[in-house]
Amino acid sequence: MHDVLIVGGGAAGSVLANRLSADPATSVLVLEAGPDLAPGTEPFAVSDSYYRAVYHDALFWPHLSARLRDGEAATQPYMRAKLIGGGSSVNAMMAIRGLPDDYAEWTAMGVKGWSWADVLPFYRRLEWDPEFEGPDHGADGPIPIRRARREDWPPVVAAAARALAAKGYRYLEDFNAPPADGFARVPLNNTPDRRVSAAMAYLDRATRARPNLAIRTGCEVARILFEGRRATGVRLVSGEIVPARTVILAAGALGSPMLLMRSGIGPAAELAALGIAPVADLAGVGRNLHDHPSAGVGLLLRRSAVQDRGMRPAATLTLRFSSGAAGAPAHDLYMPVYNKTTWHAIGRRIGLILVVLYKPFSRGRIRLVSPDPRAAPDIVLGTLADPRDLARFKTGFRAALALAADPALAPHLLGTFPASFSDRARRLNVHSARNGALARLAAPLLDLAPFRRRLVDHLVADRATVAALGADDARLETWIRANARSFLHACGTCRMGAADDPMAVLDWECRVRGVESLRVVDASVMPAITRASLHIPTLMVAERAAALIAGDRGRGPR
Repeated sequence: MHDVLIVGGGAAGSVLANRLSADPATSVLVLEAGPDLAPGTEPFAVSDSYYRAVYHDALFWPHLSARLRDGEAATQPYMRAKLIGGGSSVNAMMAIRGLPDDYAEWTAMGVKGWSWADVLPFYRRLEWDPEFEGPDHGADGPIPIRRARREDWPPVVAAAARALAAKGYRYLEDFNAPPADGFARVPLNNTPDRRVSAAMAYLDRATRARPNLAIRTGCEVARILFEGRRATGVRLVSGEIVPARTVILAAGALGSPMLLMRSGIGPAAELAALGIAPVADLAGVGRNLHDHPSAGVGLLLRRSAVQDRGMRPAATLTLRFSSGAAGAPAHDLYMPVYNKTTWHAIGRRIGLILVVLYKPFSRGRIRLVSPDPRAAPDIVLGTLADPRDLARFKTGFRAALALAADPALAPHLLGTFPASFSDRARRLNVHSARNGALARLAAPLLDLAPFRRRLVDHLVADRATVAALGADDARLETWIRANARSFLHACGTCRMGAADDPMAVLDWECRVRGVESLRVVDASVMPAITRASLHIPTLMVAERAAALIAGDRGRGPR
């Protein structure tokens, strides 16, 4: 019988395991469905400070797909990491916090204790940022924060910076400082040559050596067990029962609501229709799903414009700007510029100006179709379903088109094309000797116009050109609706909220309403998405929740 059972060894689970097991009187067990990667044993695809791992199917849950919008049959693969460290072991390692107003929005939604003043100490606790001192940054946390020097920016990025400055955008020295529109160096949570995932940072050798911490991998959880309304442990898919005094779900924005619903916590009528006996009728479980939609403009680079091999990251510059749409928050668009798009020789000849809508109004949902834990759920992302989101995304995409066409970039480009993260492109980028060899042979052919056209035709589903999209608003809208993709920043599906909020799943301390000894701590708890990649905000959520839980221990189940 462990004091704390953490379901999920991803980003949030790694933080919780470290912080809660720091008390030697508290026994902690982590159950992770995927494989373990003990310190120093990570394969190069994971340890590289370029995100090669995102192309490897073996590191993700299989057969997971999502529909873009309700009423549409077309689906896209949805990538959900399945290994220790979770998404932090495969992501692009952008270390962005979000803005103070994001957390003011949480407070306005009835979530006390999560204002900017409340969460800033936990951002400082998790980070080691040697470049900036003072009350806004941390100096001794487990997560290193770094940025490429401006003088090291590769050719296309440097040209984009000159073009943005000429357009009137200011240079921001610190992208995580008080909010402003402008361009900046991309903050990254890695070292120049190595990823630093949550598992690497928080489940290091010293932490793993604690006698009160156990980590079990290859363990898929079927459901939570209850005595009355008190959680008492979990049942694995294998049938094994694992008891615990407190259960914490850290299975992510998709996994945690699925597990709650399979256990009888969620919309009671929907669960009863599947033969699941309701334990707590919580209508908000699986609702409020939202993500950052993205698409961009691909850049075919001249040989002289390739990024130096020694610079591992893809994105080194980003622009934050405001759509100016009525009723939309400021700083709602994000536009990173990439001087390469993958690890091999062809990827070094393809750049990207990406558009990301940071504060979507659209919402989706996740719903069970069967009580079988191996059955894939029905996921609707709600991508650009709200007309306000589509209008703002078009504004952002036109800005990307204008930047790609700027004279400052012209000396470095052979051409441009509309781009999105397709499954076809992902397969071409799997890290293998074969793909590397083929790319080395093919890359010189990019200097030949017929080959470039064939490559673009292979990557772009409807063969649209940037000129056609820029000249025809209706065609641009159609292309965006078909090609905008999730940035894999799902959140909100078990959100915190006020006591009188019928869609709130959790209270402000991440406790599941209507039951005892059960909490959720991961990106699903966020009431609204932050204007940031969600890795660092998720670590903050786990740091903040761990402090709340540690303060709650000894007072009995709640």
